[in-house]
Amino acid sequence: MKKYMLIFFLIVLSGCTWIREKISPYPELEKKIPLCGILVPYEPMYRILGEDLRDGVLLGLGRKGANVYDTGADPIQAIEVVKKAIFEDGVTCIIGPLLSSTAIPVACVSQLAGVPMLSPTATEERLPSIGKYIYKLYSPADVEEIALAHYVIREARLYDIAILTSDDSYGREITKKFGKEIERLGGRITHVFYYTPGSSDLRESMLSLRDANINAIFISAHESDIPGIASQFAYYEVVDSSAIIFGTEEWGYPKIINEYEDYLPHVVFTSLSDFGKYPEFEDDFNRKFDRTPTEAAFMGYAAARLFILAVENGASNRKKLQSWLSDNETIQPLFGIALSKEELVSYVRIFEVKRGKVGLLN
Repeated sequence: MKKYMLIFFLIVLSGCTWIREKISPYPELEKKIPLCGILVPYEPMYRILGEDLRDGVLLGLGRKGANVYDTGADPIQAIEVVKKAIFEDGVTCIIGPLLSSTAIPVACVSQLAGVPMLSPTATEERLPSIGKYIYKLYSPADVEEIALAHYVIREARLYDIAILTSDDSYGREITKKFGKEIERLGGRITHVFYYTPGSSDLRESMLSLRDANINAIFISAHESDIPGIASQFAYYEVVDSSAIIFGTEEWGYPKIINEYEDYLPHVVFTSLSDFGKYPEFEDDFNRKFDRTPTEAAFMGYAAARLFILAVENGASNRKKLQSWLSDNETIQPLFGIALSKEELVSYVRIFEVKRGKVGLLN
């Protein structure tokens, strides 16, 4: 019996070694000239965003070489095309895919093969934890909840916070990021109340908030819901003059401020108005592709510029590129874009609306 177990163990060991050899990076599989692999979906539902991501990257790369691969917005197809990109075409770097559902399996293959992957649009926060070859680009929009949490704890010194949020993936994701940062900084989320997006009847949530008697409330709401929420705050007398409502960028739109300023005594919100305005990029994109770029195009462009910056600084192969990216996570290929979230927190501006006047706080 022991003899057969030993034979079985040797077979498994040799099999694992073979697998490891198959996925280990071979220098001869990599092109001598740095080559980028762009992974996007052409599946009808995501085709427009996929084409924007692709064209943003191509614009950023300029004359540098690139191959484009269709993930089909399907995890299995994404694995097949990234294998082709890495093992047959010898790409130096992967940019993409557009979606988290395909970025995760692609990241696993890239990590095992030792090929750096730059994700400009996937929303899965844990993506870089897959391994040292996997990187995620961030913009101020990715860190506005974190920046607001810093203000609540470090500047306003409010440590007990209630949350009212839309009962959907949008609201839950923002609430998760904000709450996690509040607790990391020593604060406490005392209550979380949900409302149905688009609903005009928030009586139950309003009474619950009033009973909670909290002077700091973070509200993650869709732009269209904010005026109704504000009026019901006043109708149910949820807060007094000492309470502060905290919110993200939607609360800072001038039309929205006009809708709620008579109902809420004090609102503090983030602003990203200085970001995303790159007239040179927009003009170049429009001129070359005859359409207005989306955020996906801009983030793809930023990822390509980071790749070019690395190559210009000697990152001529996969290993050198990974080393350069790891050593330069705080570098911004474009203003307000970086691989480090912490680098961007200070770029988010905080405003307040108090007694009908808008003022900058930081």
